[in-house]
Amino acid sequence: MLEWFRPHAIAYISHTVSNEMDAVKEALRGTLDSVTPQFLLTWDLSTTIQDKVTLKAPILQHILCCAAQTECAIERNKIKDSSTACNVIITQLASQCSHHSIFLTVPFTLFVWTNGASKQTIEALYKCGLCISFTSLLTLLEKLAVHCVEHARQVARQPHMMCYDNINISTSIFVEQRSDAPAKVQSGTFAILYEVHNGNRDHMRLSPMLNRALNATALTFNADMSSFRSQLRIHIIDILLETCSNFKNYERPDQFPLCTSTIDESSITGNIAIIHDVYIRQLQMTHDELSGCAIPSFNDQSTNARIRGAKALRVKDVNPFTRLQIIQLGFGLFHLCLNLIWALLHVHRGSIHQAGSLSYFFALLDQT
Repeated sequence: MLEWFRPHAIAYISHTVSNEMDAVKEALRGTLDSVTPQFLLTWDLSTTIQDKVTLKAPILQHILCCAAQTECAIERNKIKDSSTACNVIITQLASQCSHHSIFLTVPFTLFVWTNGASKQTIEALYKCGLCISFTSLLTLLEKLAVHCVEHARQVARQPHMMCYDNINISTSIFVEQRSDAPAKVQSGTFAILYEVHNGNRDHMRLSPMLNRALNATALTFNADMSSFRSQLRIHIIDILLETCSNFKNYERPDQFPLCTSTIDESSITGNIAIIHDVYIRQLQMTHDELSGCAIPSFNDQSTNARIRGAKALRVKDVNPFTRLQIIQLGFGLFHLCLNLIWALLHVHRGSIHQAGSLSYFFALLDQT
């Protein structure tokens, strides 16, 4: 009886699984244009993939679960769960049936790429149905960059902050074999916009700030400690956000990365070129749009010094943007801590033979 029924059962199950896979392919169907930063931020394996697979292919999932675990393991093992592995296998099969089934392959490709996977690794995973091809990945990155810059253009027309720093990208793990060989490190600059929550354009007007700066008195430690204390409170809030569950819903400023440029920011002219590249070329803003509001910018002390030098060079230019007056500088608490540590080390290092010096305690800690 079983021998007679087996081929009929196989044919029926095969037909049912084929129909389920058609439904899964349709549920996972998409194009690179449909993958946006908003989609990636909301993508989740359990909701985006598991729910669709469970609803569209219950029989195939049950078959794979039976193959992944024994009956004894299903009954006794309450920790190990094979559903994720089974769902991924089904999406691999859907990707094998149709290259338009990308709602797992695209996020997984971006995950392995951001964690340093090589082109060969991505191509191998593409053959396994887990990734898109490396060529498609490059196309996707360009499309995502366009989305990010377009969103940043909207943010740039509202109260915002702008920060940037240098970036060095290694293009090879091998050292140069001769002195005149091409450099295997690409240097550039990476800028980020931060949206100012509850920002008011009247509070960001540039002219009152410039007038106040002209009439401002010299800073004194005791009288101007209030601004420093406010920065300390911000730092304390940041610690509470990381460690205290009651502060988890506190709204952080959103980040909007821009395209990395090959401009070197290690000079005054380089910093002028970066600001022009960010606001004129990438964000496509005009001088009139930029000349009315201040833009806070928090950088390391070296970058701030070069921006101040650029302002000194442009002091007689034609408008606040070309004079760089719109950039209102501040230093981050991280760099303040670095300077404080350097000052403590410089003053109190001493020598190993001087009791109570930092060098003395360093040696004492090494021996314990």
